[in-house]
Amino acid sequence: MNPAQTAIILIGYQNDYFAPDGILQGVLESPQRTSEVLDRTIQLIQALQNQPITMIATPIIFSSDYSEVTQAGGILAAIKEAKAFQAGQPGAATVDAFAEFGDRIMEIPGKRGLNAFVQTTLSGTLESKQIQDVVVAGAVTSICIDSTARAAYERGMNVSILSDCTAARTAAEQEFFCESIFPTYATVMTSEELLAQCAPQQV
Repeated sequence: MNPAQTAIILIGYQNDYFAPDGILQGVLESPQRTSEVLDRTIQLIQALQNQPITMIATPIIFSSDYSEVTQAGGILAAIKEAKAFQAGQPGAATVDAFAEFGDRIMEIPGKRGLNAFVQTTLSGTLESKQIQDVVVAGAVTSICIDSTARAAYERGMNVSILSDCTAARTAAEQEFFCESIFPTYATVMTSEELLAQCAPQQV
């Protein structure tokens, strides 16, 4: 894996998922697991920030009236009902822990659904940087992680998913996706294994 042609896509690192008072905190497996995922992600970014690897955050943010959500059911309707990820509200903001990295993490806005490639400039950005390897981290494992990682694979990129930097709704869901679903189109690895490939001097 060549760091100069690798991108880490950071999905859903927002207060409504990761803050203790986040509206959707209870959707994820447990506060302890969520905290561990965030801590490991921060450690990974710190270890790689001086490497020529592209880091991209793709937050999901809706307007105050959720006019973008037209579905009557499913996860997006549930987000609308809970009033999560609402523009201008603290819950939609990126987690405070990312602030220390400044513009080292590029933010690509526009995500309104499960797939970070839809209605965003993500695809063009990766193409312009000649990215060949995409690494996906964040929440939720079975939803946005799966949708975005599949889309990257379908666009011809090599995809890796970080098992210890992704958060699911349950431990069983995390295990099932990492063991049975993701291997059909991606490599499942830990953050330590990624560091061994991209920054061996850090190991």
